[in-house]
Amino acid sequence: MSTGGAGSRLSDDGGTEIQLTSIDKAVGSEKVTFIKMDVEGAELSSLTGAKNTILKNHPRLAICVYHKTEDIYTIPEYLLSLVPEYRFYLRHYSSSQIETVLYAEVPV
Repeated sequence: MSTGGAGSRLSDDGGTEIQLTSIDKAVGSEKVTFIKMDVEGAELSSLTGAKNTILKNHPRLAICVYHKTEDIYTIPEYLLSLVPEYRFYLRHYSSSQIETVLYAEVPV
């Protein structure tokens, strides 16, 4: 049973198993121009599964960075290690600690 609220996140202690695939495997050689991601604390892991897609296409990104405190700096660091040209924008959409989104794009 899932009881997650607005501030929920994935946990290794959970009792539910789900089948996953990476973004790289899911899209193959398709051109990707935008990735929006809110995966309950698995954003960095998911981005590592999109490494080839990001390297090849430099898509615009909208990534939630509020599930884990360290995401606000580890995710931009990871993305810059792949594409140093990325520029970042941060937007907070609520009066609580949730709903903070990191936007990334390569300037034209």
